[in-house]
Amino acid sequence: MKSRTSRFFVALSLAVTLAQSAGAQSSATLPLKGLLSSPPHSDATAPSSATLASRARVLGFATADFPGAALSIAFDNNARTVVGAFEYAPADTLATAFTLKGGVYSILVVPGATASIATAVNHLEQVVGAYADSAGTVHGFLDVADVFTNIDFPGSIATQAIGLNDSTQVVGDYIDGSTEHGFLYSGGVYTAIDYPGGLLTAATGINSAGDIVGAWMDSDNKVHGFLLRGGVFTSIDVPSATGGTVIWGINDSGDLAGYYADASAIHGFVFVGGAFSTVDVAGASQTLLTRINNRGHVAGVFLDALGEEHGLTGK
Repeated sequence: MKSRTSRFFVALSLAVTLAQSAGAQSSATLPLKGLLSSPPHSDATAPSSATLASRARVLGFATADFPGAALSIAFDNNARTVVGAFEYAPADTLATAFTLKGGVYSILVVPGATASIATAVNHLEQVVGAYADSAGTVHGFLDVADVFTNIDFPGSIATQAIGLNDSTQVVGDYIDGSTEHGFLYSGGVYTAIDYPGGLLTAATGINSAGDIVGAWMDSDNKVHGFLLRGGVFTSIDVPSATGGTVIWGINDSGDLAGYYADASAIHGFVFVGGAFSTVDVAGASQTLLTRINNRGHVAGVFLDALGEEHGLTGK
């Protein structure tokens, strides 16, 4: 199988996208779509920035490949359940959400979906993700004990639910016209999240304290990670990143997980104990991390030497 961009349906294009060539910045970073600038969020303070030292980190990994699938992605792991998406035949099928619990893989049946992805699971076993309906419109969803609720930002043409905490606060992104914004959904109220001065913003993770992480694009079309804590934005870049930094996960200790691009490849990273650590699966051509839970377990995806995509969990 040739290396290629992952075909997981995501109209907002925030699901993991893999580089067709490691040196191509536009494909080696989070492809935030919608190239019109968006105004800063009215409640945002002036951004600060953080770039800290990095080091290598060795983790033990296990694959999380849906049986019979041609490709899989593990988006989250709460230490009991893994959630993600798979495709049986990428040439002619759409993605399907799955769960993995106690060694058993199950398809997550999202009502009305023609395609779906599961992007986060909390300790209450609640799940969020996104799906396409029969008209091709993309909606976020929240699954609480098999009761599904649509997550649609008011006035949007497409919405994705991406992150979830134990208070059932949901973060994600949406498109209104041609611009991509992040959002928080809490207590039935939607709040837009736009990085100050950024062209595009996506919120991807939230912890129990309400700290939010994600990615934003600057005026030079470069992607940076961000942390939103107490109303203050901090832009975050892995020191060795040349093609961009994306943060997907944050746990209750403030540890981060994501991925970045340098001149040769895409690498996973964690930020633990005040330091960045690069995380690469041995023998993989690309590694991308999407979550880190309170036990320090990670989830994500890697490309093997043949360019085939596998879900991963690790600790």
